[in-house]
Amino acid sequence: MYIMKMIPYNVHYEIGASLLMILLLCCIVGKKRLRTRSNNLFLCNVCLLIVGNLIDGLCGMINSGMITCSVHTQRLCNALDGSIYYLLIAVYVLYFLSLAYLTNYHNKQIFSMSILMVVLAAVCFVLPFLQNNSWSNGKYVFHGISVSGITEGITVVYVVSAMIYLLLHEKKMGKQKKGFFLLCNIVFVGAIGVQHMGIFSCRFVYPILAAIIFAYFLLFQSPDYYMDRLTWAFNQTAFFDILRECVQYREPANFLLVRINEYNSLLRIHQYENLAQVRSNISEILRDTGTKREATVYRIGASTFAVHCRDKEQIKRLHELFLSYLPKRWEIEDEVIKTNYCYYLLAYEGDDTSFEKLVQWIHYARSDHKSHHKQGELITLRYDIMTETERQREVLRYIEEAILDQRMEIHMQPVYSLEQDKITSLEVLSRMKDQEGNFINPEYFIHVAEENHCILKLGELIFRRACIFASQNHIFDYGIEYMNVNISPGQCQYERLTEDFVKIAAEYDIPVERIHLEITESEFQAPQAVERTLDRLRKFGMQVALDDFGTGCSTLLSILELPIDYVKIDKSLVWSYGEGGNQFLDDLMPVIKNEGKKVIAEGIETEEHIEIFRRLQGDYLQGYYYSKPLPEHEFVKYVREFNHV
Repeated sequence: MYIMKMIPYNVHYEIGASLLMILLLCCIVGKKRLRTRSNNLFLCNVCLLIVGNLIDGLCGMINSGMITCSVHTQRLCNALDGSIYYLLIAVYVLYFLSLAYLTNYHNKQIFSMSILMVVLAAVCFVLPFLQNNSWSNGKYVFHGISVSGITEGITVVYVVSAMIYLLLHEKKMGKQKKGFFLLCNIVFVGAIGVQHMGIFSCRFVYPILAAIIFAYFLLFQSPDYYMDRLTWAFNQTAFFDILRECVQYREPANFLLVRINEYNSLLRIHQYENLAQVRSNISEILRDTGTKREATVYRIGASTFAVHCRDKEQIKRLHELFLSYLPKRWEIEDEVIKTNYCYYLLAYEGDDTSFEKLVQWIHYARSDHKSHHKQGELITLRYDIMTETERQREVLRYIEEAILDQRMEIHMQPVYSLEQDKITSLEVLSRMKDQEGNFINPEYFIHVAEENHCILKLGELIFRRACIFASQNHIFDYGIEYMNVNISPGQCQYERLTEDFVKIAAEYDIPVERIHLEITESEFQAPQAVERTLDRLRKFGMQVALDDFGTGCSTLLSILELPIDYVKIDKSLVWSYGEGGNQFLDDLMPVIKNEGKKVIAEGIETEEHIEIFRRLQGDYLQGYYYSKPLPEHEFVKYVREFNHV
C-alpha cells in the first residue's frame, strides 16, 4: 500500500531539475539538429538526467517514509538510482571528452574509463539484492560501510582524472569550452562534497548537473549555434565538427562543394545586400534539392557550400541537378548579377588521410582556379591537387618578392607592319623565374596574382618596367611607333587604373599615344566596369586591342560592342586556316574592317601565313617568323638591324 505525505522542500530541487531538462529536451527535439556523436551524447545526458532526477526523488521519498512500499520495491528503486547515477556521470564526462575528440575506438584509456563506470553501474544495481545490507538514516549500508560515501569518492576520482586528461590535451578543445568544462567540474566536485555533508536530503548532484547542462546548451549546444542565419543552412562550425568526427572514427564521408566563382570581384561591383540575397537563394535551392535526397547542406565560406551525401553516386546525381537548377543570372533590386560555379568532390575513404589534409583540400576548393578547370566540371580533390596548391604558394612568393623589390624581367616581341614593311611596334611580355632559373608560364603567374589579389601591383610593375625600357633605350627613335602592354580584366575593375598609368608614363616622358593596351575577354565578371575603364583609357589617348580572338571566349559581338581599336587573331585560328581546317577568317576579316578596326595576326611562322594575311588585307603580323620574344638589349639590336636604323 502506498501512502503519500507532504513532500519535503529539498525534493523540489529534483522536480525543478527534471522540469528544466524536459523543457530542454523539447527545445532539442523541436529544432533542426546536427547529428554528431557528441550531440547524441548530449541528448543521452539530458534523458538520463531526467530519469535520474525522477528516480532519485522517488527513492528519497521512499527512504524517508513519505511513500511506503515493499522492501523489494525499495531495493529496486535504490538499485536503479545507483546504476543511473554512475551511467549519468560516465556519459557526462565522456561527452566533454568527446568535444576534445579523444573518445575514439582506438583510445584504450578512455574506453577503460567508460567500462569502469558501466561495471560500477551493474554492481550498484545488484548490490541491494545481496545479503548483509541495510538502510541507516536514509543511507544504504553494506557490511557496515556507507555505499553513498564510496559512490561519491569514486565519482570525484573519475571526474578529476577526466579533468587532468583534458588538460594534457588542451589543444584539442577550444579555449571557451575547455574553460567551461573545468569550471563546471570544480563546481561539480564541490556539489559532491556538499552532498556528502548531508546538508540536503536529496542527491544534490542532480540539480547541479542539470544547471551545468542547461548552461552549456545555452552557450554552445543550442541548435542555433550550428545554423547560418543568412542562408539557414548549417554553418562552418557544424561542417568541421562532422568532418572531424568522421576522421576520428574513420567513417567514410562524401561531400559536394559548390562555390560561386570570383566572388571577391562581384563584391567590388555589386551591393553586398544583393549578393547576400543571391547566397540565400542558392542555399535554398541546394537545401530543397538536397533534402529530398537525404543530403545535408552547410555554408562553409563566404561563397562556398558543402552538401553531405551518402555516396559518390549521389554526388554525381546532385551535381547534374545543380547544373540545371542553379541560375547564372540573378535580377535583384533592379541589379543584374551574373554568377558561375565550381563543383568539387571531397571524399574521405576512412583511411589515414588526416583532418588537416582534408582542410587543405577544402581551402583549395574555396579559391578561384578558372585557368585550370572548366566551368561546371566536377573536380575530385586528391593529393595531386595539393601539389598544385603548394606550387601556387611558391609562385605567389616569387610575385610578392618581385613587387617588393620592384624587379621584373620583360622580353619584347616585334610586330611587323604589312603596309610599312618594317617593325613598327612591340609587345611587352613579362618573365619570371623559379629558384632553378626556369621560366614560369606567364599565364600561370598572372593567374596566381589574380587569385591572390595582387594583380594591380604586379600589373603596375610590368607597366613601369615597359616605360623604363622605352625611355632608357629610346626605342621610338628606331621606327617603333607604339608598344603593347597586356592588362587583365581584374585590373580594369580598378577605378583609378587610367590615372595611375598616365602618371607612370609621364614620369618617364612616354607619350600616352605611344601606349597600346591588350586585354583578353576571358569571362568578364564585371563587363560594365571593364568597358568604362577601356573608354577612359582611350579618352586619354591610349588604344586598346582585343587579344587572343578565336580562343573561344571572344565573339563577333565583342568586336561590335567593346571599345577597342585592334583585334589580335589567335595563333590557333591562323594555323587552322593555314592547314585548311576552317575558312572562318574569310568571313571575319571583312567584319573587322567594316568596324574600322585593325587586325594583328599572331603565330606567324611561315611565308604561307604572311601571304594569307596579305590576301585578307591584314595590318600587322607577329610571330616566330620574325623573332621570338627577346631580352631588352637583344631586341634593341634586332630592331635597329631590321629597320636599318
